[in-house]
Amino acid sequence: MSGWIGFNTAVSGLLTSQRKLYITNHNIANANTEGYSRQVATQNATLPHRLPGIGFVGTGTNITSIERVRDSYLDYKYRTENAPLGEWEIKRNTLLDIEHILKETEHEGLSKYVDDFFKSLEDLSTNPSDDSYRVAVREKAIAMTNHLNEAANKLYNLEKDINYQIGAQVKKVNDIGSQIKNLNEQIYKLEIDGKKANDLRDQRDLLVSELSKLVNVQVSEYEGKYTVSIGGATLVEHSNLSKLKIPPRTEVSGITGEKLVQVEWENGNKVALKTGELKGLLDVREGTGVNGQYGGIPYYVKRLDEFARVFAEEINKVHRQGYTADGSDGGDFFEATSGGNIKADNIAVSQLIKDSLDNIATGKNTVSNGAENNKNILELLKLREDKTFFSGGMYAQGTPEDYITSIISTLGVDSQYAIRMKDNQKLILDSVETRIDSVSSVDPDEEMADMVRFMKTYTASAKMISTLDAIFDITVNKLGLVGR
Repeated sequence: MSGWIGFNTAVSGLLTSQRKLYITNHNIANANTEGYSRQVATQNATLPHRLPGIGFVGTGTNITSIERVRDSYLDYKYRTENAPLGEWEIKRNTLLDIEHILKETEHEGLSKYVDDFFKSLEDLSTNPSDDSYRVAVREKAIAMTNHLNEAANKLYNLEKDINYQIGAQVKKVNDIGSQIKNLNEQIYKLEIDGKKANDLRDQRDLLVSELSKLVNVQVSEYEGKYTVSIGGATLVEHSNLSKLKIPPRTEVSGITGEKLVQVEWENGNKVALKTGELKGLLDVREGTGVNGQYGGIPYYVKRLDEFARVFAEEINKVHRQGYTADGSDGGDFFEATSGGNIKADNIAVSQLIKDSLDNIATGKNTVSNGAENNKNILELLKLREDKTFFSGGMYAQGTPEDYITSIISTLGVDSQYAIRMKDNQKLILDSVETRIDSVSSVDPDEEMADMVRFMKTYTASAKMISTLDAIFDITVNKLGLVGR
């Protein structure tokens, strides 16, 4: 009996080493697989056999389970830090787009167009009767209004792009949720006997990690039932999926006048988005910068709108006080192309001035009216240094250049803050990823060392089987042949 125990013991050692080699082979094959966690075998000694009067003799070994090397705390930490990174990446990228739209350099930008406009007025003040100077004033004013129109329309288009991205992100969340649901069903069926479906669990964790950059997620598992939540509301509960939807809002955008999409659950409840790419997109699309809101696209549109409105109002106020070349009252210099209030997207040079250069009101009074009367132009030039040009509004005060500087300064501060937040969050996440890799990733050198170790135990077990075979051969076939 004890001989067969020894044989079974050797066979168990052989099979255990063989299976560990299979696991090592699987680890090496997936060393570069994204989301793969190194697997290890749990090996235990089998129940010993009692020999009367002697004691217990070992019966070998077996593998009780194959486990992933995974730290649940690090997984939680990764998902927690991944969402803010997604949010600040979105905000930084959007602010970069706004920087390109409102680009301020020595040779381009709103301040350059305003400077050119006032310089053309200054040139006209030296020779009001020269039509070439009047043409310059009109053309520089048209260039400035075109720049404002173009900047506003680019911001509108950026808002439309963000609106499209929100819809795409919601679809992505639903797609990931559907994949997690399917994996839940497969994992649950395969783990009925208590063994872990490690590779499928890796796939599911990878999906949750991808989802964690889009929205703030929480995960839990109880009695094999896996749940993924967003802001406390369930997205996936085992085999049940609650999708997000993107219905249009009843009100329209204050920028484009179009309906924007909103994000809610299928049952109509609001989604509690605290961070993530989706939250970042909503912030940059709707942030007005007032009452603690984030300063997104609407904030910069309103800044441009206020500049266009106040600039036109102040210029028009002085221009109406002057007289044209034929002695008529000066009218508005700027107007709205679509009627109504002047904004950045509709500000334009008055059609009267476009039709006739004589309608530029250079003179100040009828007594000194004449071809060389420049008194009203001088009054217009004074506006450039007027510290009360912008006053009483929602935002900055001061001269036109001061107001433009405040827009660019705010944008610069917002961009730098977004960069710092993104970079800091990236450092935190990189640190967590490094810790995860140190725990879960496959080290080829370590696997090679294990392969050699398991091969030696396999060879030793095989040698033990050969030795026991020789003993059995002698015992069965040769013992007692002497003297026959």
